[in-house]
Amino acid sequence: MQRSPYTPGEVTTFLPGRETHMRRLRSQMQHVADEGAFIARPRVYVGSRGVGKTSLLRYAQKVARERGLATVWITAGDAGLLPVLSAELQRLTRTWHSSAAQEIAALVRNLEFSLSIPGLGVSSGPGQRPTSVEAPGQALEALIGATASALHKKGGGLAIFIDELQAADRIALKALAYAWQHLRSQEGDDLPATLIAAGLGHTSDVVTDAATFGKRFEFIRLKDLSREAAYEALSGPAEGLEVSWHHRAVEAVLDRANGYPHFLQLWAHAAWEAAGSPDPGGTITAGAVEASEDEVLEQLDVFYRTRWGKATPAERDLLRAVAQQTSPTPRRADVAASLGKPTTAISMARRSLMDKGILDSPGRGLLSFTAPGFSEYILEYEGTED
Repeated sequence: MQRSPYTPGEVTTFLPGRETHMRRLRSQMQHVADEGAFIARPRVYVGSRGVGKTSLLRYAQKVARERGLATVWITAGDAGLLPVLSAELQRLTRTWHSSAAQEIAALVRNLEFSLSIPGLGVSSGPGQRPTSVEAPGQALEALIGATASALHKKGGGLAIFIDELQAADRIALKALAYAWQHLRSQEGDDLPATLIAAGLGHTSDVVTDAATFGKRFEFIRLKDLSREAAYEALSGPAEGLEVSWHHRAVEAVLDRANGYPHFLQLWAHAAWEAAGSPDPGGTITAGAVEASEDEVLEQLDVFYRTRWGKATPAERDLLRAVAQQTSPTPRRADVAASLGKPTTAISMARRSLMDKGILDSPGRGLLSFTAPGFSEYILEYEGTED
């Protein structure tokens, strides 16, 4: 018996369908590590939960480390982004016994102080007050610049990774956009640094609402997998364990998962276990997929029910209206009209559902559910009490 190579909900190192992104990330890390380059445009991968953003971000971190870059990883939302980022940058210098370490420690205190000044930031404790007061963006610019410069002298560079960027506080987003914009204008090649982030589909709106400079970020949407890539996502991990999929079993999973990576993992994992966790030389048959169907459908019911439970009554009205449209990506105006409301009247519910990862906007003025099958699930509630 072999452990399932499919890990629903976990970060995976196998990323079929993302080869172009992976190649660009390798090239980007090479420029920073070998040429001491400052990557002027922060790259942000956006898309629904379960589409593989975090896995791609972890891949980039792995490549950065292999290139000898110092890496900082932050998941936004649990605490203020700037205090966490400054603490992580200072952590990189803890083993240094040099003036550079002292300078970075002073710049961390400077940033902390800027966050404690009303009108400039948020209170995070007085710390050791510097002789001058800077805005958070200026303080962050100095801190990142000094850290990257010090790492360059040691033959390395800096790679910053931020997951769940849409959950970052507004002050941090503004400071980050400001700092990166001004760092790009500094002369010289001693600032080897790059910033890569990931967030939900509306992250571009969140960032640009917080800072004008955020428009200069590079937002890249990750979509569901093509049928070819989904086939590879199923067959590749099994082949590594010398297990094969019968073609009918593959077709059954592909039809049920609709290219959504998280659902592919759910179906593949359940089928693997239903097949008895096959030894090398084993085969996963269509019968195994069928045998696991009840188990997977129960998990999907919980998946959908949890999302439905997060919605307020007003948000459920909007979700029903989206589900009732004939298009999987209806126009926002059409959805509002079906509710007898102007578009502006659904803005708050729409934004809240995007923040919760339930709705997405795949194009200007469009709406869609972030997970396949949710429309059918919602329609079961039509005419019933919530």
